[in-house]
Amino acid sequence: MPTFRSLPEHSWLIAGLSLTRLIGWGANYWAPSVLASHLARDPGLSAPVVFGGITVLLVTGALLAVPLGRHAERHGTRGLMVVGAAICGVGFVGLAAVQGPLGYLAAWAVIGVGHAMSLANMGSVTVAQIMDVRARRVIGVMMLVGGLSATVFWPFAAWLADVVGWRGACLVFAALHVGVALPIHLAIPRHRRPPTDTANDPGARLRLDGRVPGERRRIAFVLLAGCFCLSGLVSWGLPLHMIAMFETSGLSLASAVAIASLGGPVTLAARLVEVAAGDRVPLEKLCLAALLMGAVASLVQLTAGGSAATTVLFVVLYSAGAGVISIARATLPLVLFGQRGYAVMSSRLVMPQNLMFAAAPLLYAWLITATGETTTLIVSAALQGLAFIAMLLLLAHLSRS
Repeated sequence: MPTFRSLPEHSWLIAGLSLTRLIGWGANYWAPSVLASHLARDPGLSAPVVFGGITVLLVTGALLAVPLGRHAERHGTRGLMVVGAAICGVGFVGLAAVQGPLGYLAAWAVIGVGHAMSLANMGSVTVAQIMDVRARRVIGVMMLVGGLSATVFWPFAAWLADVVGWRGACLVFAALHVGVALPIHLAIPRHRRPPTDTANDPGARLRLDGRVPGERRRIAFVLLAGCFCLSGLVSWGLPLHMIAMFETSGLSLASAVAIASLGGPVTLAARLVEVAAGDRVPLEKLCLAALLMGAVASLVQLTAGGSAATTVLFVVLYSAGAGVISIARATLPLVLFGQRGYAVMSSRLVMPQNLMFAAAPLLYAWLITATGETTTLIVSAALQGLAFIAMLLLLAHLSRS
């Protein structure tokens, strides 16, 4: 894994932002799945309401993404991320006090505001604004750390719920946002606008303005958004149903869980490969290969018929592709559109993506219930195939730039 020794000026800040990403996604996104059984017993919330909190968080982020991106472009991310961490803390305090579904969803709306201001893509925007040519690599490293959030927070949240109850766990999450994340965000340097005169420095011009000239940006943006939204429907919907799907194919529950658990290490390994590749391999070509692996994986699983070996192949192919795409969502806009304007362009991508991510669990639950696993896998392959075509069109568009 790349180290921070080559980044003496910002190494501690990057490490800190990686930690706040771990805390934020762990508490704000992954922990509720562990606390669901506790929430069902105490305030008596149904599973749709419990996970509806995550939907509220994502939709809130989508609605706020563009204005927050514009603010970050003009004024930097420091103020947003400091206030956002405080709002997340307030939201979790409110969550600890809820007595019913309305208060629960309202608390998640508050957390969603803080999440949009302090997490989502704001960490990546911060790196793009304070780093130079190393920005893509550093964002990739932060994504690697963030990818461990479920691994860390699932057992942590379970332990907290057993020791201090789910309400106490929410208060601990509030304390982490205010006591750990907020001070780290205060260390973000004040915003410095990038230079405007790069005529004599082609390298700086490419880094600041990206590979896509102004007149071609609209088409490139539409193709990129289409690619990420289509692939995101699969990556935020299908994994929730993998274990049940494996059982339906004929595997035992123990085998299904064991095979599904391979996805985490494979995803992490794929992210490591992407970070290690750096600029040696064009990122959009890595995306192309990743999307193809995802589509092929879904078709492979159609032939599983209870075969553990085939199911393992599916998990490996799918998870490797998903690992690359997850990093590309943060880094490819930087490569294509440059550091200057990255906050606005990435936030414009966040808006449709978050809406797709929020809809994905409901869509896949309906697909599996109404049509069965076979049709669901075919639809998954088709969605990733369409994303592959969008990326191909983007490559063709870039070749004419």
